[in-house]
Amino acid sequence: MRTEEQTSRHLLLAIVTTSLSAVLGLITIVTAWEFWAVPLMAAGCFSVWLLHIARIGSDVMYENLCAGMLLVELFFFGVHEGSLYDIPAVACIIILSLFMLNKKWILRMIDALYVLVIIYHALVFHTVSLHMELRDAFRLVLGAAVTIGGTALAEYWINQRTAQRKWYNKVFTELETAGKQNAVFLSNVSHELRTPINMVIGISEVALGKALPGDVREDMLSIKLAGKRLSNQINNMLDYTEIVKGTLTPAKEEYMITSVLNDVITMTALQSNRQHLELIFDINPKVPAVLVGDAEKISHVLKILVENAIKFTEEGGVNVCIEYRWENYGVNLIIYIHDTGIGMTDAQLEQMYEEFYQADSGSSRFAGGLGLGLPIARGLLNAMGGFIHFDSKGKQGLHAHIVIPQGVADDQPCITINHPERLCIACYFRPEKYSCDEVRGYYDGLIRNLVEGFGIKGYQAHNFDGFLKLQRTYPLTHVFIAQTEYEENTSYYEELAETLRVVVIAEREFNLENGSRLMIIHKPFSALSVANLLNGEMGERGFAEDQAAGRKPFTCVGVRALAVDDEEMNLVVAKGVLGSYGIEVDTCLSGREAVAQCGVTTYDIIFLDHMMPGFDGVETLKKIHELYNEKYRDLPVIALTANTVSGAREMFRSEGFTEFVPKPIERTVLERVLRKVLPKHCIQYTAKPTGGLLAEEVPEDDPASEFQETPAAQEAEELLEPAEAPEAAQPAAEAAIPYDRLTQAGVNTETGLRYCGGDEDFYREMLRMFYAQSGEKQAEIISLYESANWADYAVKVHALKSTSLTIGAEALSARAKELEMAGKRGDEAYIQAHHPELLRAYGELCGQLAGL
Repeated sequence: MRTEEQTSRHLLLAIVTTSLSAVLGLITIVTAWEFWAVPLMAAGCFSVWLLHIARIGSDVMYENLCAGMLLVELFFFGVHEGSLYDIPAVACIIILSLFMLNKKWILRMIDALYVLVIIYHALVFHTVSLHMELRDAFRLVLGAAVTIGGTALAEYWINQRTAQRKWYNKVFTELETAGKQNAVFLSNVSHELRTPINMVIGISEVALGKALPGDVREDMLSIKLAGKRLSNQINNMLDYTEIVKGTLTPAKEEYMITSVLNDVITMTALQSNRQHLELIFDINPKVPAVLVGDAEKISHVLKILVENAIKFTEEGGVNVCIEYRWENYGVNLIIYIHDTGIGMTDAQLEQMYEEFYQADSGSSRFAGGLGLGLPIARGLLNAMGGFIHFDSKGKQGLHAHIVIPQGVADDQPCITINHPERLCIACYFRPEKYSCDEVRGYYDGLIRNLVEGFGIKGYQAHNFDGFLKLQRTYPLTHVFIAQTEYEENTSYYEELAETLRVVVIAEREFNLENGSRLMIIHKPFSALSVANLLNGEMGERGFAEDQAAGRKPFTCVGVRALAVDDEEMNLVVAKGVLGSYGIEVDTCLSGREAVAQCGVTTYDIIFLDHMMPGFDGVETLKKIHELYNEKYRDLPVIALTANTVSGAREMFRSEGFTEFVPKPIERTVLERVLRKVLPKHCIQYTAKPTGGLLAEEVPEDDPASEFQETPAAQEAEELLEPAEAPEAAQPAAEAAIPYDRLTQAGVNTETGLRYCGGDEDFYREMLRMFYAQSGEKQAEIISLYESANWADYAVKVHALKSTSLTIGAEALSARAKELEMAGKRGDEAYIQAHHPELLRAYGELCGQLAGL
């Protein structure tokens, strides 16, 4: 692929070659030289233009062709008797044309041809001799000086340009190296900051679980929120370093765009809305239901941009709209994010693509942050093959336009309404109550997209008289009103709810009175919540079954699994977590044992550690697949690994694994994998909802409970539960685990409890096992270190990485991870420098656990 510079240079060469050939052809005809040369020159020019326009052949071939033609024409021109004193002029023209190629051999060829032509004139025409007239000799010497001087000057320019290019390349390399060193530094700093920040968050959570005076509780809550904010900034630094180092690899897996949108809605629902902004999340219902791409990265980009929009918007609102466009590779996912914030000037828009840029970077700037959000969003989008464009008109808000190419696994609409022909809805919102015209447009656009996308009858009214007219004119089934409209005439809408379904769009803190017949959708307002409500009212689910089930608890009774890991502690965790789903679990401590076990027992699924001594995960997988004439070829085999680097999923799939689950096991990830790889009849959903995209149906005789929470609000409440569950559910057992002392020892108890499913007894057992096995594990690591067996050393510190993270010892896990990487690449110097630190940290932690 030619660069723009190469294309321009080649065009100039083609023009020069053609022009010189045309002039030489004209001279040939006028002076009656050899006429056969004219068609040859024409053919040469035709070839030059054909290669240039069609871009046939390599750049070197094209440049050599042009140079060869010019040199041949120089020789042809010079071997005629009347051209002796005109040769230097033609030679200088060719020198000026060809020195841009930075090829010194061409200049030397010109000098050589000039000398050859002079010799030809002396031997054939005898125009060069010792008996030349003084004037002719002077002209000849002057021409030779001009030709040789021209080539010498061109060679000097080439040398200067080459030296300058080398200098630029050196500077660029140094800058690139400095950028990567900065990224490594940021990564190291981020890892070092994690431990104290986790300690701050952990201690504040422990304190909040105790009886505290009101003012102290508020202070501790502020400390926790500040710690969470700093923790998020640290995570951003780690994301940024991965982008700079070029290690970012997007996944290619199936996902539902509605789930991504629901995650973003949940995030905004959890944030405080001190500005009382109108947050609208719109989506074209016809977007394909299942796309192929990296859902996690798309969600991250959306969260960054939505948070940014909220941060810089004081009044009005934020609108997120998702559209699509069909392409030959699938679809372009198109996302618009509009806000009514402070906007940007043209100069600020030009600077937005700088790293660490913030529009207001002064000491009194409007909002905080490191300026990493946009670079991270751009880096993620670039990795996925997408792009982002910003537009702003002065102080009229900022508009972001995102395009991401995605594959399509299921082209059915992402949201459907059952029996749309039965529905007739009316929306009553008074536009004058909104301070910005844009917000009215946001709501109008969402309603219009829903009506057109679902194929239902829908009407709008902007005043009460118009609303009454709609009721008289159309057979309405649902009425959507804003909270303000409801509060102005409560009794009317309560009476109207006896004949129609009346839905109030309200703030999160608003609730209907007991006995009310109305329904409520809490803000943020989204197409998902409307579809949820309409489908619930029709008695059927409009989203795909899998999507609805994705947020519901389930069991896998009757499923038999084999868990393989060389660390007993990891097997206890796996057995406990999988057992909670009703799965019957067998365990093995080695790959050889697993192959033998599969020979006598039939399993529905296997969880296999990727790094084990002896038979590693890949070798064990191959042996299992070969059993009984490849009977187990289609058996789901899940890689258990602590290596969660970007691109891990693709790596494991290429090695034959069906999926992978990072260690320590996260229940949300495990559930996604179980739903994906197990047959549908093995997944048995329970009736109790867990805050999914769809609300469960409620009894007809309990109207007060109908649709009291949006999916985002339900999920928000669930997200707040795990941190409080251990203290709230079992206050008597809280004293059994000294959380404050564990936190002081550098253990993030929240992380440990989360990995143990919030089960304190299970967590206590993990702490005991970690301490009980520490002596043996330390001895193994020391033995491998002393024997310089770095491959097995990497395996053992890899195991320590996952087991320490299971109990929440994040700092120790991070140290083990660095040594594991060093062991894999055979970096003996790094291991020798940091091995004592690992043993010291390991010993100190175990000493603290012994004291507990």
